[in-house]
Amino acid sequence: MAGMAPELSQRILDLLSSNPSGIPQSHIHRALGVSKAYVSIILKDMERRGVIYRDKVGNSYIVKLATKPSQIGRKLKLGIVWSSEYLFLGHFAKALRNVLGLDLAITVYPSALQATSAIIRGEIDAVLSPLVTQLYAYISTKSIVIVGGGAGGGAMIYEFPRSRSNILISSEASSMDLCRVAALKKGAIEQEDVRYFATPSEAIETIRRGKARYAVLWHPLTEYVKSIDHSKVVECGEFEELKYCCTLATSGNMDIETVKRISIVYRDSIEEFLKQPLRYLDWYSSITGIDTTLLKKALNVYTYTPEIDARSVWRVIETLNLNVPQKSSVIKAILSHF
Repeated sequence: MAGMAPELSQRILDLLSSNPSGIPQSHIHRALGVSKAYVSIILKDMERRGVIYRDKVGNSYIVKLATKPSQIGRKLKLGIVWSSEYLFLGHFAKALRNVLGLDLAITVYPSALQATSAIIRGEIDAVLSPLVTQLYAYISTKSIVIVGGGAGGGAMIYEFPRSRSNILISSEASSMDLCRVAALKKGAIEQEDVRYFATPSEAIETIRRGKARYAVLWHPLTEYVKSIDHSKVVECGEFEELKYCCTLATSGNMDIETVKRISIVYRDSIEEFLKQPLRYLDWYSSITGIDTTLLKKALNVYTYTPEIDARSVWRVIETLNLNVPQKSSVIKAILSHF
């Protein structure tokens, strides 16, 4: 049967070429006189290689031919927030090159707002930034599509008892900010005066100077405060609203076919990373400037979910108490609703 795979793949390509608008997957095995199970195996392989893609309509799939990405040339410009959580990016870069013929160009930003603003301005094609930041971007511009999951956990609220201040510091409109709101709702912290830091170094300097009573920090910043007298208040990962820290969003100007293919490669790359988590740590260290020893520690604090699900997005929307615009319109930011 293995020898039949190339022949069957070509027959499927010929069939799809004659039907550019797509064919229900359930029709293909009947049209070609091949078992349904075997066709399913071949289609999954073709989709993984970026040859075809499948649109889910109700309980069935419409299979269509994929075309080469056209609007982003030979390079995918990706923005990320300075963090130790995107350790799968080496696998993503390799798969983009092998499957889609795209080189990955990464720009590191010091904050969620700066990274997400860059995709709105058209400086980058995709961004790994907090889900909550992306939702606000979608509400204000409708210019992004949230296409994949990512890491969760890795963040903590700390108290610094020797501080001369009652201020809580956090990054703005980010997962840290969402953790602050969730902690307030659950009674883990009391309302404090909030100050937002623009860069990781500003956060650490504020803490060292005794100007923050509380801080919401992500890894590896959590490693940098260990030498400062502190107590842990709550792990952000304990809140169901924080299933995702950062998710993948692409530009709304990119054609949807290309977006779907990138989404598939992205999810597969996280799966590969989970099998070989140490493989590209040195490469990631060279991009972010984060020491490899800290990256190895990050493997124990982050969890990974390749796909984005509507229920988790809805929890974030509910936590933010978004009523303008209507909540049901915000959920359209994710790819499954396109």
